[in-house]
Amino acid sequence: MSDDFRPKLKLFAERMVTVAARCTNEESTKLFLILPFLNFLGYDDRNPDEVCPEHSADFSEKFKNRVDFAIMKSGTPIIAIECKALGSALKDERGQLRSYFNAAPTIKMGVLTDGLVYEFYADSDEPNMMDQNAFLMLDMREIAKGKIEDSIEDGLKSLQKCNFDPENIGAEAKRKLIFHDFVQQISKIAENPSEQFVRMLLQNAGLSHVRSKSLADYTELARSAFREFVNLRILQRLDLPTKDKDQDKNVPAAETLQMESSKVDESLAVSAIELDVFNYVKRRLAFLVKDDRLFQEIDGVDYKNYKGKFVVFYKRVQAGRLFDFYDEGDCKYNFDFGQFGGDVSTDNLSEIDKVLLAVYVQRVSENEPSAKRLATADQ
Repeated sequence: MSDDFRPKLKLFAERMVTVAARCTNEESTKLFLILPFLNFLGYDDRNPDEVCPEHSADFSEKFKNRVDFAIMKSGTPIIAIECKALGSALKDERGQLRSYFNAAPTIKMGVLTDGLVYEFYADSDEPNMMDQNAFLMLDMREIAKGKIEDSIEDGLKSLQKCNFDPENIGAEAKRKLIFHDFVQQISKIAENPSEQFVRMLLQNAGLSHVRSKSLADYTELARSAFREFVNLRILQRLDLPTKDKDQDKNVPAAETLQMESSKVDESLAVSAIELDVFNYVKRRLAFLVKDDRLFQEIDGVDYKNYKGKFVVFYKRVQAGRLFDFYDEGDCKYNFDFGQFGGDVSTDNLSEIDKVLLAVYVQRVSENEPSAKRLATADQ
């Protein structure tokens, strides 16, 4: 299929919308809107062996089922088309199409339409039983305005006579239905990100522990990130320049999130348990160290309270970081000692003594001039 399908589809839709004003009943809808659409898809609407009107499929002599048009292949119906007058409520007529669909074992797709709105159904759940939900829906009025989603274009291409595969339409419909479900789920997440989803983003950004009281800020950040992502995709689709494109193009999204999360919120009060941990660290180090110089340097141990974590460090927040503390988790005390001991969760603070001493000695050594670095072999 050539790449000019989309502009041809838009042009066809514009013509159908113009013609629609003359369709005052079901017969004119069939003649001026629906048959031209079948022709647009490549079916010969003048050949009754290909487009058969008033085709029947009956369960019995008592229960008769007819459909307005059946698309035929080698003498067998493969597509059923139920037509209604322009403007009719299609949902009220799905049962009629379903009756025919289920009665004709060779039917692989059902179409319900008023000439401008089209609903396409398959039997993706159970063979020869029409699905409850359409796998493809379109409105010619929207297409005429240029609102042509990729799923609409791809779907119609697959339904053209030259491409239509009756045996594969059920599986294809299933994929489209799942795709639509994914889109709905993503839309809900974008509007209201769950705690689990926000924590996953934070973990990917390098923040494995975030307190619940700080999560609301990150939830709003995730919501804003979704909006920005959608806006950028729209600008890219329209081939328009993005705001501050040159300045921001080298800043990865994860790095932006980390930069945002690293801002200290001075309004956050230190909790009682955080203060207990800090005081324990200073008292315990005074007991653990054996060197006078190390003892004197304990005065350089300090803390900062960030959104999501409590950081204890020696002299410099980044270069002298001893650990990150989190007051929520499986245990009462939850630490991240980085390369020195990783995550440590405990209900007894004395269990951190060994790793605490090791990281403290290392940080003191790293933050002193090389000529004055302490020998730590005996520590």
